[in-house]
Amino acid sequence: MKQSFNQQGAGMMEVLVALLLLSIGVLGFIALQYRAVDAGGEALVRTQAMGLAKELGERIRANQFALASYASGLNAASAATVTKCLGTQKCSSTDMAAYDVSDIQSKAEQLGLQIKMPKCDTAAGKDRYCIYVAWGKTKPIESTSDRQACTKGGIYLPTAKCVIMETYQ
Repeated sequence: MKQSFNQQGAGMMEVLVALLLLSIGVLGFIALQYRAVDAGGEALVRTQAMGLAKELGERIRANQFALASYASGLNAASAATVTKCLGTQKCSSTDMAAYDVSDIQSKAEQLGLQIKMPKCDTAAGKDRYCIYVAWGKTKPIESTSDRQACTKGGIYLPTAKCVIMETYQ
């Protein structure tokens, strides 16, 4: 008489291998989703930074004679006392620049951004101003030694989280 031998447990192994492959696929999908959310957050902050730099650039364009006041106000260590230049209040171009700087710095702080306006490092010399907007651990400065600076020699550092916009002379 011939004995039959039934294989038992092979189906269970196939199911376990399939579950392992499925779990690896799900983990890969989760990693992709995480990267997509992270990239979306970075894009949002970058867009807010560009909007803030553009707004400052337009305010400077409207008040060109106070360009140095914008730069000194944004690069100062502490905020100056500001006259509210709205409505019927009479203000000089310097007062308006101080008000604009205060307003822009307030908006930057609300968005978790830092903003400065140093002279640009250009081939023709430092005759233009640049608006540096940084976030995270990045500092809105140009530096040859600080690894948390936005740029070195006019070139973005690899880990920098910032945008730069050149302004008017």
